[in-house]
Amino acid sequence: MDKPIVLDGHSLTTAQIAAIARSDVPVELAPPAMERASEARKVVLELSNSKRPIYGLNTGLGANKDNRIEPEQYHRFNTCILHSHSVALPPIANRDVKRATMLCRLNGLLTGMAGVNLEILYLLRDMLNYRIHPQIPERGSVGMSDLGNMAYLALPLIGEGYVEFHGEILPAGEALNRCGLSPVQLGPKDGLPLVSSNAFSVAKAALLCEDTDALLHMADAVYATGYEALGYNPMFLDTRGISIRPMEGHRQSLTYVHSCLNGSKLWNSGNESLAGALSYKSGCSIHGAVWDSLHYIQTLLPAYINSSDDCPAVLTREKEIISTDHFIVTGLAIAFEMLDIALAHLSKTICNRILRLDNEHFSGLPRFLRPEREIIAYSTIQKTVSALDGEIRHLANPASLDYLPTANESEDHGCNTPYVMGKTEKIVDLLRYLIGIEAMHSAQAADLAGGRPSGRGTGYIYDAVRQAIPFLEDDDRDLGADMQRAYQLVLEEKLLYQEEPSYAEG
Repeated sequence: MDKPIVLDGHSLTTAQIAAIARSDVPVELAPPAMERASEARKVVLELSNSKRPIYGLNTGLGANKDNRIEPEQYHRFNTCILHSHSVALPPIANRDVKRATMLCRLNGLLTGMAGVNLEILYLLRDMLNYRIHPQIPERGSVGMSDLGNMAYLALPLIGEGYVEFHGEILPAGEALNRCGLSPVQLGPKDGLPLVSSNAFSVAKAALLCEDTDALLHMADAVYATGYEALGYNPMFLDTRGISIRPMEGHRQSLTYVHSCLNGSKLWNSGNESLAGALSYKSGCSIHGAVWDSLHYIQTLLPAYINSSDDCPAVLTREKEIISTDHFIVTGLAIAFEMLDIALAHLSKTICNRILRLDNEHFSGLPRFLRPEREIIAYSTIQKTVSALDGEIRHLANPASLDYLPTANESEDHGCNTPYVMGKTEKIVDLLRYLIGIEAMHSAQAADLAGGRPSGRGTGYIYDAVRQAIPFLEDDDRDLGADMQRAYQLVLEEKLLYQEEPSYAEG
């Protein structure tokens, strides 16, 4: 059993989110955080009889905020919030996203700004630990709180809706009963915090940060492998250039590429040719721009994960409940739109490197990396490469500007955050194919150029590819199956070279 991760509302990381979502690491609730949540609940109960309009407590929601809600209506009103907001549509989010969404909403509630019944916190914790996962549809949010999606997370808390429990789809009440858990009875200000949250988008963002970080490391390592196979002039990897223009992403990519080329004969090759394609000569600079886009998101995301997006929010010390606009996450959507464009540049660069490997005039190797003149070899894969890049180029088009006014035109802004995240998920997955295809080509090029690369990281990449995909000797096998195996290597992060990055000798 993994050691539980203690949630306090303020220190959850993307790595911890991935561990809890994907490896089922259990969670516990920090006592100080529960004390904050308890104090906030006391404020809600004290104000529950207030005659002053308090949004979502004693008023309706959205365009119905002019409706007065009396104390005797609180249970019904808060239950109706869940029902009326259950408007999302399939596809259903995958298991990792469901768990990450539950976790992000629980962590947000622990900030002590929502003021919900503490039983909700305990039940969310127990559902995570017992692996009871709400069936959350992906479509239904315009990015101003993921209302439609979050309602399906909330329904199981009251014993309604459906959940996935150890691979089986069950009515929520039945799954709770199997684990000895009881649904929650909603009271004042319990319903709105469960649906009015961007936890669905933030969960996707957190998992994407982890996935993109691994993806870029693999892209750098595979790039280094092809670079060594072609025997490019190592001057293009001179680290002294970083001091001239110290871009952090460029530095990170170049440092890691050097790590992969530690021990390589490339440094003593004597190649002083200035010829070559920018996709190789300037690969670290191009990759670095993608790293910089990811770094920007990594600076933003902790605040989204470890703060409250509740509207209204409870101020315990002042014993007030105030309206906020923290449900607006335009900045997060814009950041991922930027990452999408950066990843499309990476796609184009990878594709160009694959085409250069196939081109005898650039590579100095046999055309299409064929071992014999009469073999077609990797020629037709170029069409698949072009198709993948075309799909990524389309997905990189911005979508955060495409929304309509809702709530009787009172909610006239949106940013489509879950859809933007969905685009990024697809781009990352398509890039797994392209990185895998580049790895196939780099290994084939290495064999044609003289054998296994001598760099520690490049040799690691070569070995991983060759364990799954043998050298192509003839047109006698399904190259689509080879590409699928290469994709699987990237998906399972088997091309992730783990040595601590450092500048290579030479």
